[in-house]
Amino acid sequence: MRVARLIRALSINALVMLVAAGATSTVVRAAESAPYPLAERLASSLTSGRLHAHLAALQAIADRSGGNRGYDRPGFARSAAYVAARLRLAGYQVTTQTVPYTNFEVAEERLVVDGSMAVPVLMTRFTPSTPAGGVDAPLAALPGGRTGCAADDYDGVSVAGAVVVLARAACGYAVQQQVVAALGARAMLLYYPVPELENIYRFLAFDPTMFTIPVGGISRKDGEDLIGRAATGARVRLTLRGSAQPRTTVNLIAETAGGDPDNVVMLGAHLDSGTEAPGINDNGTAAVTVLQTALAMAPYQTTVRNKVRFAWWGAEEVGNLGSAYYVSQLSAADRARIAVLLNGELLASPNGGRFVWDAGSGGGRVVADLFAGYFERRNLPYERHAITSIGSDHLEFAAAGIAVGGIDTGTLGVKTPEQQVLYGGQAGRMFDPCYHQPCDTVGNLDSPALAANAPSLAWVTGRLATYDEDVRAAQAGSAATTTRRSS
Repeated sequence: MRVARLIRALSINALVMLVAAGATSTVVRAAESAPYPLAERLASSLTSGRLHAHLAALQAIADRSGGNRGYDRPGFARSAAYVAARLRLAGYQVTTQTVPYTNFEVAEERLVVDGSMAVPVLMTRFTPSTPAGGVDAPLAALPGGRTGCAADDYDGVSVAGAVVVLARAACGYAVQQQVVAALGARAMLLYYPVPELENIYRFLAFDPTMFTIPVGGISRKDGEDLIGRAATGARVRLTLRGSAQPRTTVNLIAETAGGDPDNVVMLGAHLDSGTEAPGINDNGTAAVTVLQTALAMAPYQTTVRNKVRFAWWGAEEVGNLGSAYYVSQLSAADRARIAVLLNGELLASPNGGRFVWDAGSGGGRVVADLFAGYFERRNLPYERHAITSIGSDHLEFAAAGIAVGGIDTGTLGVKTPEQQVLYGGQAGRMFDPCYHQPCDTVGNLDSPALAANAPSLAWVTGRLATYDEDVRAAQAGSAATTTRRSS
């Protein structure tokens, strides 16, 4: 063991004792009293002009790739090539990790009401197909105030043999589908009850074994119209055809040439968009933040104290598949070498907030405190959210026992009056009305929000690249506490 590494191990052990004694906040404050010039340099490099230049490139890629940068489309491959080329020009060695996965490819999706009125519909991935000719059936809908989360919600409703239309509820659409399937429904049409009436979302069956009938997504406007038509005996012909196919995507990985290889700080973001959107806010804003941070780090990559690894994940939009594969391929020793994974999502929602992901304990709590401190020193409002408040790649690392942290500015949530006071914008509207929509373009961004939020990820990366013993100690202390409680 090198002398420096021995000293580090001893210092972490001392910090673990402080954490175990309940002194986590004292440790963080003490560490924050020190200057972190690398963190400041990285943060100052993330100017609005540099970020928007990268975003303009991603927009141009989407424009010539069918309007999207989807994980299984040419736009994703072109986005990956753009990122890799700039990393290589900056002196990084770029690793392309091939990720095998199962894709769901839609062949046909069509909804016709009463024989003549076509309604846009998106097939839910990994759900059963209708017969080749579609399903011809009456519509069924719930009386007002019922969610469809329990069978008795349908008392008095003729569900057997029908296509049921309803709003997504808190119990989840997998449960709603199970309820109507058990009652004999032939298919389900689902909409998000969001203020943006014409938005349509393509749902994903995270556990395909739970789904036994076809499920399609429609807009709220059309959903509420069909609910009204159900009361008058309307019929629909619904055709949803798709199949699962083996495919591959890629993760891009680049790391500093120097830094302690046994103490790795990771910064990542997914590079793919949904197949219906250019994905400039989701997740181009975070992807270019990681890129610009890497470019800013390049002059220091041989002198940085801790190794920094940058990652751009593929196939996040179908269940964090790229990051899940990456984590699954790590040995126990490789996992132990990763001190922390920082992740970013939607950094410039046009009606957004500022949400710091907080694990509540362990190293993730320390990371949340770092983001909080960054924003407090700049008089920027923020809120702490659980790390599970947004489904993204950091969850795969958290499940492997690695400390995680990050930020976002909001997706499908609706801004409250209290949040309007904090951040401005408009209460009663979604944080990002263009989330997973064709309008998620460069014109959809809140540029001042991007300029405020992106540097925070760079700053925390630089700080942890310089000093991360507090995160290591808190994570080790949390693991020790968990072990004691379970023994």
